[in-house]
Amino acid sequence: MKENYMVCNCKKVSFYDIADALHENKSFDDVLMAFEDVKKVTHCSTGCGGCHDKVLKVISDILMGYENV
Repeated sequence: MKENYMVCNCKKVSFYDIADALHENKSFDDVLMAFEDVKKVTHCSTGCGGCHDKVLKVISDILMGYENV
């Protein structure tokens, strides 16, 4: 499994927090819809917004199966 690291410093959301939020929601129509679900659960990217692209990349990687890279 991938090493845990902080993705959103404002809301203290880690890689594992995002992965857990994704696994709670089973509807993975696309990355942007998954992003909205993750944002509701973790509140990431609702502070300064500086992590927006990092969060999208993490979600994309997890949905594409790169979680274990």
